[in-house]
Amino acid sequence: MIKSVLALLAALICAGPASAQQATIVKSDMQIDGLDPGIKIFVREKIAQGNTRFANDNIVLFLHGATGPSTCDFDLQYKDYSWADWLVKRGYVVYMGDYRNYGGSTREAAMDEPPAKNQPLTRSFLALRDIEAMVNHIKRTRNVQKVTLIGWSWGAMMAGYYASLHSENVEKLVMYAPLYNFNDHTNLGPGSGLQNKRKPTEFNFALGAYRVASEAANTARWNGEIPAENKDEYRDPALPAAFWSECLATDPTSNSRTPPSLRAPNGVLEDSF
Repeated sequence: MIKSVLALLAALICAGPASAQQATIVKSDMQIDGLDPGIKIFVREKIAQGNTRFANDNIVLFLHGATGPSTCDFDLQYKDYSWADWLVKRGYVVYMGDYRNYGGSTREAAMDEPPAKNQPLTRSFLALRDIEAMVNHIKRTRNVQKVTLIGWSWGAMMAGYYASLHSENVEKLVMYAPLYNFNDHTNLGPGSGLQNKRKPTEFNFALGAYRVASEAANTARWNGEIPAENKDEYRDPALPAAFWSECLATDPTSNSRTPPSLRAPNGVLEDSF
């Protein structure tokens, strides 16, 4: 299933870069300056050793979703599930980055306070600024004019948001499972746990700055979206634990809670609602 999805989306991007199936992959993790004072943005680069080709048609930036940061979403080190490695082996130079308050990027002070003390963090207009910083960094360091954006879920929405404002910087746009204009979404719209019960069309700001997510909660939601009674027929049974283990490793406070859980800012929930 995963391989067929990757093959399809790769075809949507380009068939141009030459195959490098046996290449040694070089990983570089860094923090770059954000557009706002005090904000540092985590960026990971993956490239085949010896690759010196940097062009508009082989630079990819992955944009992550609402809960997990970029590395566990796109560079999962479980079997052959790293989408980043899959592309690198086919000649692409791959980047992924975390918006503020996710993963290896700056966590604002409110992330260390009780959620109810503050309003939802990392609204979409701020995540957009972090994407601008990522794209600017890639263009500058690799001397290219454009990048291909691949966004998943909220990241797909953010990729479209960025492309609508900065199309001159976008070679191709892949929006994988974006939310669209449909207000009956079971997890996000009116009638969900995000609504103010006294004012059904208003977001429930009592949810606060961020939420915490456990492996059990993430897997339960995933299971609810799998159209088969036996989930193991559809998905590798060891995958949820492997995925969540890598996500938890990006949050230094994850093991301070029982069960271990990942902090994720709530700005995306307010904007999606």
